[in-house]
Amino acid sequence: MLRITLVSEAELTVLRLEGKLSGPWVSELKRCWDQLPGKTARQPVAVDLSEVTYVSPEGKALLKSIWRQGANLESDSLLTRFMVSELRGGSNGTASRNGG
Repeated sequence: MLRITLVSEAELTVLRLEGKLSGPWVSELKRCWDQLPGKTARQPVAVDLSEVTYVSPEGKALLKSIWRQGANLESDSLLTRFMVSELRGGSNGTASRNGG
């Protein structure tokens, strides 16, 4: 199960994820992302992964796609910080958004 919470602030929109990003929840996150109204340079989007406990390969692919579209992936937990680093292309996080 995955809980998706949308928090809209004046200068930032946050998608807060809690639980397991797998199975039908990958499609649900994609639907939420596709319908997100503020995906512009004026309104940056952050995806908070701090409370995510598991991410399937399909979930990782979706997060990488979301990151390439300009979202900032954030995490306070060791598990998801490692995954975010991996999605960005390594521990230094220098991968381009276009090439991976």
